[in-house]
Amino acid sequence: MRAAFSLALTLAASISTVLAAPTPDSTLHRRAADKLPFFFPESVFEAVPPSGKASLGKISEAQAVKIATDFLAAKLGIAAADFKVANSFTDASGTTHVYGAQQTNGVRIANHQAAAHVQNGEVVAFSSSFGTSQHLVKPRIPPVYAKLTVEQAIAKAVKDTGIPHFKDFAAVSEYVNTGSGIVFAHKFQLRDDAKAQWVQVWVDASTGAIVHSADFVNKASYKVVALPNGKPTDGFTLAANPEDATASPSGWSTTGTITKGNNVDASRQLSPAVYGTAVNGTFDSAWDPASEPTTDANVQASAVNLFYIGNVMHDVSYQYGFTEAAGNFQLDNFGKGGKANDAVVISVLDPWDTDNADFATPPDGQQPRMNMYRFTATTPNRDGGLENLIPIHEYTHGISNRLTGGSATGQCLETTEAGGMGEGWSDFLGLVFTAKPTDTATQARVAGDYVINDSRGIRSFPYSTDFKVNPLKFSSLRTRPEVHDAGEVWVELLWEVYWNLVTKYGFSANLYDAKSTKGNIVALQLVIGGMMAQPCNPTFLQARNAILMADQTYYGGKYKCDIWAGFAKRGAGVSATQSKVDGFDVPAECNVAPGPSPLVSA
Repeated sequence: MRAAFSLALTLAASISTVLAAPTPDSTLHRRAADKLPFFFPESVFEAVPPSGKASLGKISEAQAVKIATDFLAAKLGIAAADFKVANSFTDASGTTHVYGAQQTNGVRIANHQAAAHVQNGEVVAFSSSFGTSQHLVKPRIPPVYAKLTVEQAIAKAVKDTGIPHFKDFAAVSEYVNTGSGIVFAHKFQLRDDAKAQWVQVWVDASTGAIVHSADFVNKASYKVVALPNGKPTDGFTLAANPEDATASPSGWSTTGTITKGNNVDASRQLSPAVYGTAVNGTFDSAWDPASEPTTDANVQASAVNLFYIGNVMHDVSYQYGFTEAAGNFQLDNFGKGGKANDAVVISVLDPWDTDNADFATPPDGQQPRMNMYRFTATTPNRDGGLENLIPIHEYTHGISNRLTGGSATGQCLETTEAGGMGEGWSDFLGLVFTAKPTDTATQARVAGDYVINDSRGIRSFPYSTDFKVNPLKFSSLRTRPEVHDAGEVWVELLWEVYWNLVTKYGFSANLYDAKSTKGNIVALQLVIGGMMAQPCNPTFLQARNAILMADQTYYGGKYKCDIWAGFAKRGAGVSATQSKVDGFDVPAECNVAPGPSPLVSA
């Protein structure tokens, strides 16, 4: 039996008649702050008009995978055998999501990613970073040739980066599109002992140069504090029997005595590790705000709170489709698909950094890690693991990274715009899980106010639908190139949609009921469903369209105009362009005005 808690969310979706295609072969590079090279050909994301011949009978997932593979082969001009399926799963709407990459000579091309989404026997949308009419350049694929051995490539990469080789991940050889051509490369991972640096690199097998990389670590500056409460000052509560049997059939704690189980392993990683502990089945703690976070009692409080938050995130997101087959985080997948042995490791009050938090998300089957640090703005210091929005933010990085482009790739939120949305989804779910029925649309919501002891929080503006409180709109991206700054814009777009839905359809305090038609539940389903459908390294407008597609597949397009009105209010309407020109318009059939332009109301 689980405790119901309130939460708020802001988003809904629906598919438009025409989904915007990207400009031809636009080069998307890693954000400037990162040192290692990254190139990903711009993805096309398109809806597929229905043929009118949709199957009325249920088809198997294997049949759906074949339909998707045949469609992509024809669309991209390759043989069916040259599309390698990496993973697939069927969500609650009956849509099968199929993800993979091009291969040639039996070798995968790492950043030639494609996906197709099948409902009722027909592809309803697809995305691809290669092979379409928008991808005008068809690079020559060289023969398989390696001048350097894998061992030589690893030695050079370790020397060049200063990061040790991570031997638990077996090296493989792949092609990679560098933007100036395709090269044959060795792929392996580098990770330091603190897990604060964890990257996957592709090293040119002829020159030894790192030509492509994927950074698995997302950083953010951020008893139990039972949700929807957000910080220790809200008080600690004993949450009784919070496990959800569907998502966690073996419960949360393996032994019932320490904060370690099938979904989460939370401890202060000393030697030996310090876990939260239970007496007679109760994980109790006595948090002392007058003492430093590192006292025994405060470490216990933090470990128990983080174990609780990690498991709640696991169990709730499971209801909306982040299951074993979709690549969620579990040691044992109970034969339900996906790869096992990847419960989230949470490092409580990790000593390797301060005033921060991060989450490393390798591909499915490799164990992710959340590092929670001490914040030093106050005396005594404060613990980021006790401000719930912070671990929720970090866990959401795991969800968005695993669901975008499929759980096998690990490189689909690497561009500045996509990485910005990664930060935005994380703040957004933090707001949703800590929302209360008494909240209002124009209320100012802040992030990180507890850890820095400042009511303004750690973001540029509070989140609100009131332009006087938060003036951000789509065109603000022109002057906000840093990922967290870009993420704040994405949160505002989602927040407008969320409040359209909550205002019109109501609010449910039970986030576990994904079948509810209350506005916040619908919004959460659409956001997570949109992650499944969007292309690898999406743009804001492509992610918006994926949310619209999720509305179509889950709800038959019921919320289309509510979604468009929310996006349009902040400039991401129909006429918005990838050059970040605002559009405050909605489709003609949505004849309700999207609201006043911010230029008028600000």
